[in-house]
Amino acid sequence: MNTYTATVIKTGNSVALRVPKQYADAAKLSPGDKVSLNLPVKQKEQDRAKVKRLIAKLQALGAYGTIADPVEWQKDMRQDRVLPDRP
Repeated sequence: MNTYTATVIKTGNSVALRVPKQYADAAKLSPGDKVSLNLPVKQKEQDRAKVKRLIAKLQALGAYGTIADPVEWQKDMRQDRVLPDRP
């Protein structure tokens, strides 16, 4: 999937999207053709209070209490491993 930059331009009382010719050619569009576009989805605002509560719960559970050296543990977790069914 390619990413194209569209420019919003004012056309009288409305607006239009100006797209690169390469996009129009690839989509086989002619002047006047209509296309359906998916609107961008707004991301939910992060609930910081909830995140704090969940971290506090993990701390209370001692979820990571068995890890003696967190830096070494993290390095070990990030080491490349041979994946199953792959040479």
